[in-house]
Amino acid sequence: MMFRPVLITPPAEAPVTLAEVKEHAVVDFSDDDMLLGSLLDAAVAHLDGFRGVLGRAIVTQTWEVSYGSWCRSMILPVPDVSSVTVTYADADGSVQTVAGGNVSLHANASGTLVHLAKDFSQPTLESGNIAPITVSFTCGFGGAADVPANLKLAVKALAAAWYETRGAEAGKRLPMGVEALIAPYRWSQI
Repeated sequence: MMFRPVLITPPAEAPVTLAEVKEHAVVDFSDDDMLLGSLLDAAVAHLDGFRGVLGRAIVTQTWEVSYGSWCRSMILPVPDVSSVTVTYADADGSVQTVAGGNVSLHANASGTLVHLAKDFSQPTLESGNIAPITVSFTCGFGGAADVPANLKLAVKALAAAWYETRGAEAGKRLPMGVEALIAPYRWSQI
């Protein structure tokens, strides 16, 4: 059984800066910087990560997902995984790390497959621990400079649209054009 992924280390930076949002929104004064910063954060949160509309990380971040038992292959629910560490609580409850040579990554249509080597012995796990295995993984396009231009534009467009309307419009879809900008980068598990 896989448990829900948990964000461990958030991105070190936003995919765009406040100055870029202000330029997009045509705001040349600083009175609304705090509001625009909040809208930038909200736009990123709306799109980013396992729970975001994209279903994937934008800027590099670290997540963990726990498992209840050993299996040779574990699917991480996101693409663009650059590194992974597998740890487990052994029979005595001590946390152990699976040696890197026993772990490999493979991208597939459902996410990223973490595969344990055939000769990995699958040690006895701590009894009574419902989630003794933890997979920590780093994912995302990289730093802000590595984020695709379409996603940067989508973040700026969302923040600017929310700044302009300032009110919640129930049932309204994403601002015009944003859906087209993010469509090639949406990730959905099959």
